[in-house]
Amino acid sequence: MGKVYFVNGFLGAGKTRFIQELLEEDYFKIKGKTLLLLCEEGETEYDDYLMQTLNVEIKKIENEEDFTPDNLTNIEKESSPERIIIEFNGMWMRKDLEFPWYWNDIMEIAIFDTPSFDMYARNMKSLLSEQVRNAYMAVFFSADGFKDKLATYRRNVKAVNSKLNIVFKDRDGDDIVTRFEDELPYDLNATLIDITDDAFAAFYLDSLDNIDRYIGKRVRFTAQVMKTKDQTRKSFLAGRMAMTCCEQDLSLFGVICDYDQIDELIHGSWAVIEGTLSKEFFSKYENEFLICKVEDIQICGKPKKEIIDVV
Repeated sequence: MGKVYFVNGFLGAGKTRFIQELLEEDYFKIKGKTLLLLCEEGETEYDDYLMQTLNVEIKKIENEEDFTPDNLTNIEKESSPERIIIEFNGMWMRKDLEFPWYWNDIMEIAIFDTPSFDMYARNMKSLLSEQVRNAYMAVFFSADGFKDKLATYRRNVKAVNSKLNIVFKDRDGDDIVTRFEDELPYDLNATLIDITDDAFAAFYLDSLDNIDRYIGKRVRFTAQVMKTKDQTRKSFLAGRMAMTCCEQDLSLFGVICDYDQIDELIHGSWAVIEGTLSKEFFSKYENEFLICKVEDIQICGKPKKEIIDVV
């Protein structure tokens, strides 16, 4: 079985538009058949002539209970496609889905209508989070006119999936090239960057994407001391719990801190930490992470806002 493209998003987000435009791209065309599984009917319909020309067979799955490995396998056998594209129903729970066991190459893409993002983020946080949790890419359509909010929207989805690739498009479907470094809630050029509780999520998420601009910077922030049981290095994780969609769905944001007097620290205590940042490659995760060389640490009480928001 070839690649499976799983396109998720709420009704009216632009899933049909995205899929049809993708099918028309030269680099995406194949010689064999494409099976397109529709799990909802939106306002936009696929061009029948175009689908025939591109050798696309459309089949519908109208009920959530029919989206099962057995049914998917049967539909695939009847169609014998080279690849599959799924236009999923954004109101169905992605978290509970099961796919055929041999579908081992699934690329998930989340589609959002930018003008509606605030509404869904407020009222359907759990569903929205599940749309991006396993996604490779998120596409925000009609993002022109929302420049002042794009950094916030970006942080919201990156908080759920830090590896997510995010694309903003205008109403015509053209990419919006945006630099987010000027949207940070702190001064990157300050001698000492004071990272408040409200800014910690932005700091953590931005460092994942732009680690090099933090190298050599001196920072100060408040976090909880988290020590590992098997202490093979004089370090601890300075962590904050972040609410990504609801109180039942918390993520740990943290910075590795090197500190010679780690034995003097109590696991679970809160501290104001000041130090200089560097980076280090960890082969276990095949990635680079910030390292804070602690220069000063002051034990403090629990902050008023123990759980931070991603804003």
